[in-house]
This record gives sequence, C-alpha cells and structure tokens, in this order.
Amino acid sequence: MISGRSDSYFGSLHLANQSAFDFKPDYSEQFYQYLLGKLAPVTLKQSIVWLSACWQWGIEQEIVAADPWKPLIKRVKVPPKQMPKPFTSNEIKAIIQGFEQDRYYSHYVEFVEFLFSTGCRTGEAIGLCWKHLDEDCSTVWIGESLSRGIRKATKTNRARTITLTSRLQSLLLSMKYENFDLEQSVFRSPKGNSIDDHNFRNRAWKSVLAKVGVDYRKPYNTRHTLISHALNQGMNPVEVAQLTGHDVQTLYENYAGNVNSRPRLPDIIL
Repeated sequence: MISGRSDSYFGSLHLANQSAFDFKPDYSEQFYQYLLGKLAPVTLKQSIVWLSACWQWGIEQEIVAADPWKPLIKRVKVPPKQMPKPFTSNEIKAIIQGFEQDRYYSHYVEFVEFLFSTGCRTGEAIGLCWKHLDEDCSTVWIGESLSRGIRKATKTNRARTITLTSRLQSLLLSMKYENFDLEQSVFRSPKGNSIDDHNFRNRAWKSVLAKVGVDYRKPYNTRHTLISHALNQGMNPVEVAQLTGHDVQTLYENYAGNVNSRPRLPDIIL
C-alpha cells in the first residue's frame, strides 16, 4: 500500500527515481499531509514507521544524514482500541471440558489448557519442543515460534523461562512417551504434524466454543485472558510482563484498566 502511494505522490513531483540525497525535509511533511486524508490512523502510523526504518538504515549505512520521518510518528494519534473481552473462569472451564469431551477435537485439550495457563502466543505453543522443557517439566523455555511451517524467534525477539504450575507439570509429564524425541513438537495435530493455527481455529476452536455456548473470541484471546486475570488478582505487572514476554510499557498501555483499577489511599496517620 505505502509503495503505491509513494510512487503516485512522488512520481507527480518527478522525484520517484531520485536518490535519498535529493529528498528534502519538507517532502516528508508534504507526504504526511497527503496520506493523512487517505489512510486510517493505525495504517498511517505504521507506514511512517516503515519509512523511518528505511531512513534509519540509511543513516547506519551513511547514505543519509538524518531521518525526516521520525518526528512525524508521534504526531499520528491512533484512537484507543477496545480489548476483546477476556474469558471468565467459568468459560475457561467450559471450554477445556468441551474439548475434553468432544468426539472429534479432544486431541487438543492439552494444547488449549497450556494456552490458557501460560498466556503464551499461539505460535509459541505450537513451536514448543520437548527440548524446551526441563526433565521434570517444571520449567519451560520459550524463545521460538512456529507459524505456517516457519520457525522463528518470538515476536519481541526475546526468550523467557517460566516456572509451570504443578497442574501443567503433571499434564506435560503425562504426555511424555517412551523414547520421545527431544526435537519433536509437544503439541501436534491428530496426524502427528505441526498444528496449523488457522485449521485449529476454524474447525476445532469455533466448533467447541459453539457447542459449550461461549461467545466466540480468537484463540489468541487466551493470552489476553491470562494477563487480565493475573492483573486483576493483584499480580505485579512487571512479573506478568516477564511471564508473557510482553514489553512492560506495552502491557501498561494495553491493560491500564486492569492495573490497580481500584487504588486505595495509604493510611499514613497511625
């Protein structure tokens, strides 16, 4: 999208084929104003971020001296987006029980419980291998993600090690089999392949939620659910960020309503 917009705009100024050396600072402001009436705020902000990244690379390579896009990023005000409603404790139990009893999709019950219990990203759970768990399954290293058959680092490019609950530990130990392969995925499809997140969501997830009467929300909402419940129960936001691989600032921005939502004045007169 941004490529087409830039080609059209800068082409009209006869700048499309000129080098970055010829790019004047006021061109960025003009292009910003041009996009302002054509793109939604979130798309506009992302577009400016991409352009800024290109110029930052140019600075590192000593191709350009300054980044005219960076000051524009903060000017784009993206309206707050309402977070999806987290699953309640009763809904969580109903979903897990629904998978457990389902004729076709009971195979996924451990996968679903792991998602709810850890708040990890769907791709992180899919990419989890036995080598990422310690021998007694009490801790797990999360540093990879698997999506569409492509294994890569986590979204934030940061790994984390978390201590699992005794319930999760028992669940994972029960899944181990004799002479298991450390490189093997912990959670697999019924045919033994890597789980396809689209296939899981469109077939298993939607089907089970409909059967148990729970309003549909994407599987990724299991992450939002864990974070929301943890914060509402008074867990330290920094610890929640460490457990879920969130940037602390991002967690505060997205979950401010859950952090100290009912603060109390300290009793300083004793």
